[in-house]
Amino acid sequence: MKKVLTFFSLFCLAAINLSAQTVIKNSLPKDMSGVKMNFDVDFSKALIFGMTEAEFCDYEKDWKKDKKFIAKKMKNSANYALGKHYSIGDYNFALYTIVVTINTITKEGYIICDAQVVDKSGVVRLQIEELSGGKEPLFMPGSKLAKIKFWSMLTGERLGKILSKEFSHYYN
Repeated sequence: MKKVLTFFSLFCLAAINLSAQTVIKNSLPKDMSGVKMNFDVDFSKALIFGMTEAEFCDYEKDWKKDKKFIAKKMKNSANYALGKHYSIGDYNFALYTIVVTINTITKEGYIICDAQVVDKSGVVRLQIEELSGGKEPLFMPGSKLAKIKFWSMLTGERLGKILSKEFSHYYN
């Protein structure tokens, strides 16, 4: 019971203490309601627990399988937080792609990344820097991958909220 209460309190702490992200640019069209967007997560330049992705892949044998699950968890959380007016998925003819570039994943699994909404021509229409899922707690139980999955969910949720705020003035 004590472990459940500790985990729940950490979850609430993380959800409440959202760190400041910076929206650098927003040149999206005025009517974005109903627009479908693709979602891509790039780990290639990430430092994961102080290791490159290749080094971490050698360290964590399930990484190739788990990073797909982590990206999916982030996408689903962002989609849920974004709301019913927009849809993030994997579409053949999407006008925009949300590209999340992972910069750092700390030993606690805390994720720091940048996000961009890119149009079909490759032009960056919305840019968010220093995106994260909240303030990092001092201690978080679980395996390294469990921690990454937890923070990917929170980071996706934060991304969805930022996108919702940026898109909110486009529809009635």
